Amino acid sequence: MGGSAYSKYPVLADLESLPRILIGRESSASELVEYMKSFAERAMRRIECAVRRSKYTPTSDPLLELSSFYLAVALAQHAHGWLLRRLADHEAKRVALEILKEGEREVAALLSALGIKIEYIGEEDGCGHRVTLGRRGSKEEIACYPYRMRIPAYLKCAGKLLAEPDWKLVNRLVLEGHVFLSKRDAARLAEEEVKRRVLEYGRALSAEFVGEMLKDYLSAVMSLVPKEIVERERRSAPERVERAFPPCVARLRELLSRGEHLSHHQRFALATFMLSVGYSVDEVVDAFRTSPDFDEKVARYQIEHLAGLRGSKKRYRVYSCSKMKPLGLCVAECGTKTPLQYYRRAATGPGTL
Repeated sequence: MGGSAYSKYPVLADLESLPRILIGRESSASELVEYMKSFAERAMRRIECAVRRSKYTPTSDPLLELSSFYLAVALAQHAHGWLLRRLADHEAKRVALEILKEGEREVAALLSALGIKIEYIGEEDGCGHRVTLGRRGSKEEIACYPYRMRIPAYLKCAGKLLAEPDWKLVNRLVLEGHVFLSKRDAARLAEEEVKRRVLEYGRALSAEFVGEMLKDYLSAVMSLVPKEIVERERRSAPERVERAFPPCVARLRELLSRGEHLSHHQRFALATFMLSVGYSVDEVVDAFRTSPDFDEKVARYQIEHLAGLRGSKKRYRVYSCSKMKPLGLCVAECGTKTPLQYYRRAATGPGTL
């Protein structure tokens, strides 16, 4: 990839190559941070956009975008874990949208630069592998798959996406050891990889002396963390309820408290369970505030819908264990039929399971 790609995709430059790109030679981490500090205003802009879920528009200057990106990662890492996860989610979604604007060949090159082993097969007309979906009048409806990946590479890259039915291998187009992908699929894989890289870069920038060098900016960055997040950390978990959570739900609560991104089915399972054991809509909404893509308006609407307060007024039931297992949500053999059964037994006291 050319150097100009760093303007839109600064995540492509790893920490090892960053000093040579920015300074023109090898340098220490402290020297690199000292160089990047002059781009603090732009870095703050990146973090603010992530917190407010607003659009960040990169300039055409690769040095500016690279420096501000890495400085934003360092600041978020040292200020608060929630900020880093929010920044990772925001940057990943921004990159995915940029990739959808690229030509098909360029998409394959970008994913390759991200370490995703994908092959472009749309040589003749750009469509690649064609699948006829049906006919609308005299016109055939065609689905195009301009990319393919070998199954092991797909399973490795898909990662957490495999918890979602659409990404399970059994529901994909697979021929001769390859999984076929649309352009949107490719962008989604890139989104996951960008998120992983941002978190990895943050951990790599966690040395104490780096944090010391950024202390003049940390108070301003910390002010961007919502008060609800800070206050939630100070409150202890309601032990009288959560001590009886089954392992599958306890695991989801743990992931959420760490600010991990939950899939649709993970969110559904956790929200319906919490509602079923007596949590209010407000309490469930509050529990999801640590999610990196949290949007209160959307979250409240969805949770009220699950609680039967909107739409068809149907109150949604908790997944059974037989439903949880194929979705990859079961983490232990509990000897129960539903998470609620486990909870009710555990809540009555020790020795009842």
